[in-house]
Amino acid sequence: MPNYHETAWNFWTNREEYPNYPHALQRRLIDVNYVAKRTRLLNSILDLGCGDGSLLLSLREFTQISKFYGYDISKNLLNMLINKWGNCPGLTVKETDFLYDMLPEVAVTTSFGSFSYVFEDEQLHVLLKNVNSSLLIVRASCTLKKENELIKTFSEDIGAEYASIYRTVNNLISILSEHFIVSEVDRAYPDEIESKYGTKHFFFVCRPMLFA
Repeated sequence: MPNYHETAWNFWTNREEYPNYPHALQRRLIDVNYVAKRTRLLNSILDLGCGDGSLLLSLREFTQISKFYGYDISKNLLNMLINKWGNCPGLTVKETDFLYDMLPEVAVTTSFGSFSYVFEDEQLHVLLKNVNSSLLIVRASCTLKKENELIKTFSEDIGAEYASIYRTVNNLISILSEHFIVSEVDRAYPDEIESKYGTKHFFFVCRPMLFA
């Protein structure tokens, strides 16, 4: 059986820079706008799988958030974030897979793309139990087929062996709903900047039962 986790882990920990995905800039603008509208008056954020920190850097400019946490498994990408951040205060970074980590208490937690590399539902439940926020915003690439899709292949676009899980929208809602109220589900991107492999990106906005 293919070792999906090892392939994904090697891909991300060996990155020297963030992958040049097609339409990356257009997608980032949509991501930032979506989050900023929902976090403009909040004061703290944790980004799980923050990569080079493009989301955190943008939110620093367009919201009142003053405390930023960036967690990622890639030391190289975290160093890119630190270098871009400069002398501005308020940033805490941590190199971790964050599955079994104690997560800080923040106003909002985001996870854009990283759920696709948590291959076991049990692991995803462990992660979600540790989220300590009044708002969780997830962006995930989902299959439109009836069942979850596991892939392990060489990607020509990014020039590396790549593995991912694409859950169905209903499956991801079911998992999230064991821990949160899922208050919004939205298509993230127009078709012209979507994946050529047939998956679609969705935003999921979640609130703890107390805050729903």
